[in-house]
Amino acid sequence: MKYIYSIFISLFFLGCSTNDIDYTLARMAGNKPAQFFYFATPSDANQYMFHHKDFDMLMPQTKEIDWIDMGGWNGAYIYGGIGVGLDIKEVTKYGGVLSYGINMNSSIYPYTDREREIENKIKNFSPQRTRPDGETINVNLHYETHGKEDYTCIVNSSYNLNRGVYEKYYGCYKFNQEKTKAKKVGITFIYTKSPNLPQAYQHLAKEYTYEDLLKRSQRVLDSLYIKDDWKK
Repeated sequence: MKYIYSIFISLFFLGCSTNDIDYTLARMAGNKPAQFFYFATPSDANQYMFHHKDFDMLMPQTKEIDWIDMGGWNGAYIYGGIGVGLDIKEVTKYGGVLSYGINMNSSIYPYTDREREIENKIKNFSPQRTRPDGETINVNLHYETHGKEDYTCIVNSSYNLNRGVYEKYYGCYKFNQEKTKAKKVGITFIYTKSPNLPQAYQHLAKEYTYEDLLKRSQRVLDSLYIKDDWKK
């Protein structure tokens, strides 16, 4: 799932209440859910846990300044996944020139030799390379352990200096007892500081950094619980 920048989300979020969040989340496992949601305050966001059909996960740490100097946290359900983000207040004017984004999605598939290698942390990584558009991918591919049950996660980073976008991806795995199926929860942290960032927002870029996003998001990784339902 590609992250849906808040320039689109913000257009739909005005006027939403905290009850809208509960309504959206409650509908997630049933019929097609309402697509957009909005957190009104840090207390709403910080205590909230997403209950997806395949996983549970907390929001990143939010702060009061996110609703004062920035535009507040909002998100969307897209194709069975979740995207949440934080943008400047004038995102509809300038676009996502300074933003935090987090994508969460899941998939279930057969347990094969590749999954056996992942479970046993046997290296089988693609080399770092740069695409024609200037994006460098597969940066520092390695294994880490995260979540409530110490899941094996494949971690890598990418960046595009032309667009000022930095991403860090965690693909965390759980396997059924019979070793016939694997479930992967993908979590991507996305930081954007555009080369065209307006002068009025330059000072905020000193506080809203890639490192800050990763620090705030540690609780996302720590809280991850991958559920044992193996139906697609």
